[in-house]
Amino acid sequence: MSQQLALLLDTNVWLDYYLPWRSGHAVAQRLIVSAFKQNQTLAYAVPSIKDVFYMVAAEHKRAERAATGALSESAARAATVAAWGCVNNMQEIACAVPLDHTDVWIASKQRVLHGDFEDDLVIAAAMHGKADYLVTNDDALLRHCPVAALSVSDMCTVLEQLDI
Repeated sequence: MSQQLALLLDTNVWLDYYLPWRSGHAVAQRLIVSAFKQNQTLAYAVPSIKDVFYMVAAEHKRAERAATGALSESAARAATVAAWGCVNNMQEIACAVPLDHTDVWIASKQRVLHGDFEDDLVIAAAMHGKADYLVTNDDALLRHCPVAALSVSDMCTVLEQLDI
């Protein structure tokens, strides 16, 4: 039996998971499959889900424009449907960590270490949700994170060791 962990995944990890052409897709998929198999708790900061929706739709539209030179109405609708599918999947496999005004205050205090406000909100969510690990592919966030944070590949290694 493996140890129960709560893993808050950064927005970039979710994007890697849902967009197969991103360089981190395979390892993000390995992480989520492994965590799911071990019954680990996956979580996301509420602001991340709107970013995933927007970026998945935008990336599908960009890919369509690159492939065909244009974006048809049906391709734009399909990109939105794909984004909704990702949002629905996130809600099914992970817990939302809500943020309130105190978390925004905490995030603003992270600015001294790390000036990216979106990342600071993820840090606040990790604190609020009492995540064991914040999992990210953001090197700057990993260097400055005041909570336990691992890269996706390092988190995979930890999960593999727990599964022995």
